[in-house]
This record gives sequence, structure tokens and C-alpha cells, in this order.
Amino acid sequence: MSSEERKAFLQFTTGCSSLPPGGLANLYPRLTVVRKVDAGEGSYPSVNTCVHYLKLPDYPTEDILRERLLAATREKGFHLN
Repeated sequence: MSSEERKAFLQFTTGCSSLPPGGLANLYPRLTVVRKVDAGEGSYPSVNTCVHYLKLPDYPTEDILRERLLAATREKGFHLN
């Protein structure tokens, strides 16, 4: 990921635009990544920013994962999932 993509990913997953001093190792609560149950290939990742919880569908390829994750990080607004 480029520097801008990493910043957008961090904002998407944590609600913060920068890491705490010491970096990812000092992020609290820790970033948790889980499989998004009952989500098809056309689904997008979702998050719970309060607890740094990233839910990823089980994509068949890394390319689809990257495309959907980057698209989700560019999305603005609040959606229930």
C-alpha cells in the first residue's frame, strides 16, 4: 500500500488518522481481523472502529481483497452492517 492508502486504511479501521507513539505495537485496543460470516465475494469489508475490529469476507484472490479493501477505505459515511 502507498502511504496514502495506509493512512486511509488506518482511518477506516480505527477512526484515527495516525498511530500512537510506538506504532502499531502500541495500538489499543489491538487490531483484530476476523472472517465476515455469510458474506459473498461481492461483499465489502466492515469495521467496528471503537474496538479496532476488521471483518473481511473470504475473498478467492488477493487482488479482489485489495480492490474491495481499498474501495471500502475510500467510502465516506456511516452504514449499518
